[in-house]
Amino acid sequence: MVESVSRNQGGIVLAASLGRIARPEGFFQLGSNEQKTLPGFSTATADLLFQPIVNVVDAENALLEQRIFDRLQDDQPRVDARSVQNRLRNRDLIENEYLRRSPDQVLEDLRLRYGISADGPRTDFASVFDRPDLADLFPDGTAGLTLDPGLTQLNTNRVIVGPDETYDLSNLQISPSAITPDAVLVRLDNSAGASVDSDTGETTLGPPVGKLLLNGVELAGNQEYQLTLAEYEQLEYQSDEFNGLDYFSVVGLDTANGLRGGLVTSAITTNNIGVERFTRDGLERFEFIGLTEAEVTIPRLTVSFEGTFVNGDALADINAGVFEVTVNQFGNLDNVGTNLLQQSTGNELDVTFGSSSPVDGVVVNVKVFDDAVDITRINIELT
Repeated sequence: MVESVSRNQGGIVLAASLGRIARPEGFFQLGSNEQKTLPGFSTATADLLFQPIVNVVDAENALLEQRIFDRLQDDQPRVDARSVQNRLRNRDLIENEYLRRSPDQVLEDLRLRYGISADGPRTDFASVFDRPDLADLFPDGTAGLTLDPGLTQLNTNRVIVGPDETYDLSNLQISPSAITPDAVLVRLDNSAGASVDSDTGETTLGPPVGKLLLNGVELAGNQEYQLTLAEYEQLEYQSDEFNGLDYFSVVGLDTANGLRGGLVTSAITTNNIGVERFTRDGLERFEFIGLTEAEVTIPRLTVSFEGTFVNGDALADINAGVFEVTVNQFGNLDNVGTNLLQQSTGNELDVTFGSSSPVDGVVVNVKVFDDAVDITRINIELT
């Protein structure tokens, strides 16, 4: 290859130089009909001189090969703006099969990957109709006990938390039970991985994603625990970093009289993203997506905030116009809830959707007008 370059180098230089200086006899100068001659050259001589031009292609190919091998060397050629521009101008078009996909194909891809349907995004969690029953959860602890509804614990049905978060389970209580229990049965299970024994018909629930903590000590999942009322009030839930749906189930007991309350199960779902912070239209915003059990309607909810507020708490900042809160149905921005400011207190905001109850989940959007506000945590309790 190098020999080819050396052999033809003289021909390339000579042919190029003669073309720039003058045309030998027999060759017309561009732009005129006059023949230009160079002393000492004849037409035949010019033919001999210009014959090496056929070797130019060979030489250029050789130089191209040399450049290719040069790229393998440690000392790479310098890349300037012109070379980049030329490469972009002459680049091959990128083949993207997704650009040729029909809307139906795109929708099918979204449905398979994210659970999105023609009716809007849907949660991928288990259906509310697939909740475990008393026989699945407390077959031993409730055996032989008589039902007394007054012992039933009045807890919220669903709560949504962020990743790696410790949630005080006493926050689930809507109001005290009519009769104070002397003990409470509790356990934590997961909605996924349940199996049914074909011989006995018994249901085995999946291991929970999060952890049930009593004074910082983990209580193993899929097991019944009988706690005192004081212990029950100290329970916490430690969420995982991944999306998940756990069932926290309780039954109030009157052990002295052989009575029990009804089964109450709260679905605890985890949003693995947590509070997302971004800027739009020059304003800082916070967003929290709350998905819960499938096929459940959400007429009302409570949004709890934690962070730094200008006027002491979230409600005071909302009333002062420091930030705005909008709650809409997940997958339907047009279905917006109404903030019940008169019924809200402190860092908790009550929201209602009236007759247009969303299904599966909601999205909380916060628009901030003062940089001093910093929202670090959002929880959603669904009634």
